[in-house]
Amino acid sequence: MEEMNKLEASHSTVGDSSIAKDAAARVLSLVSHKLKTPLSIINGYSEAILAELKPEEMSGFAVKALEDINKQGEKLSILVDKLVRFANISDLVPENLHKEDINVSKIFADISSKCVFRDDSITINSSDQTIRDKGPYIAIKCEKDTTVFADKNLLSIALEELLDNAIKFNNNTTKKMRMFYFQDNGKDILAVADNGVGIKEEHIGKIFHTFYQVDDFFTGQIEGWGLGLALVKRIMNLHGGNITVRSQYGVGTIISLVFPKKND
Repeated sequence: MEEMNKLEASHSTVGDSSIAKDAAARVLSLVSHKLKTPLSIINGYSEAILAELKPEEMSGFAVKALEDINKQGEKLSILVDKLVRFANISDLVPENLHKEDINVSKIFADISSKCVFRDDSITINSSDQTIRDKGPYIAIKCEKDTTVFADKNLLSIALEELLDNAIKFNNNTTKKMRMFYFQDNGKDILAVADNGVGIKEEHIGKIFHTFYQVDDFFTGQIEGWGLGLALVKRIMNLHGGNITVRSQYGVGTIISLVFPKKND
């Protein structure tokens, strides 16, 4: 009887946890969508006023305040967009995916280009991997005809999150990133490596939790919301794959997306 009570209590706890998570996801989605319209108005009007602004007609304080409103509004818009995307992907099931054979070399190059657009100090060198500039660069290592069977949109999101983190959480003067492909026991593996500060062992098991951020970086100086890696994990779960992390504090990190064998 005692064992039965324990089992029932355990089942109840699991059920309550699942309901709580579902409710939290619904609230997250609702709040995110409700914030989009007012934020669009705030950002639109502040940007329009700044565009027509004549500095001599306003005090320096007023100009600075307006610029800060626009800047912080844009940041909040980015967060809301991330929350909406996170909620939408959380609602997906494997049957919703549109899988196809994706050229790995091309998607690596596409994602790298997006990151370069956001950070013009990065130089891509996908030919001979030599450093032609003094600045940081992204090296791509993959045969041109290599493919992976996945949902292209979701894979793009996952790779972009990994590469963004590799760039963002890196204090080195020269930032070096690698995007590479390899196979292990028939499984396709896409990896992103960096020469950043690395992740301490006690954090590795937590970095895929929603809204989790490593305290070392949570200073307000680095933009981040703790959603990216949780989203990547969700995407890999949808594909029936997993993520591996190899990191040495003070040296760098390699995060790999491991896709199941095609016949699995």
